[in-house]
Amino acid sequence: MSIKCGADKRDEILRQTAKEYSEYLEVDATSERCTLDRELESMLTRLEEYGSLLERALQRTFQNIDHLEMLVKRVKEDLVKMETSVNQAEADLGTSHSFTTVIRPLFFKKDQYPVRTPTSSQLSFQPPQIFHAEDYFTRDVQKTDASSLMLPQ
Repeated sequence: MSIKCGADKRDEILRQTAKEYSEYLEVDATSERCTLDRELESMLTRLEEYGSLLERALQRTFQNIDHLEMLVKRVKEDLVKMETSVNQAEADLGTSHSFTTVIRPLFFKKDQYPVRTPTSSQLSFQPPQIFHAEDYFTRDVQKTDASSLMLPQ
């Protein structure tokens, strides 16, 4: 019986010790949680403020990008107009006034291909209306940033 009594006493001491240690490990995190919640709320508020500030600051940049896209579209349309005009001018003037006029005398006799003389109506040229850079950019040399981009009204 003495062995059983010693084991029971030892188990009781172990239980008591474990109970005392568990009291040390119990933590009331309510105050820490409230502090953490306040800090997170403050950070979210600052992040929202920063986002709105960034959006307001970038609004002008977004407008400039839109204007540049419109300018690129206009330049592309004008390029198509110019190519059409050049092709029409080449067709009106014939092949005697193209690049082959320079090469032809080197390889063929002159009388083999007669040179056409364009008429005065073929020489008149009406240039297509194209954009002017001055319409899209200010003349202020001091301003070199993207804010100098203007869109014609």
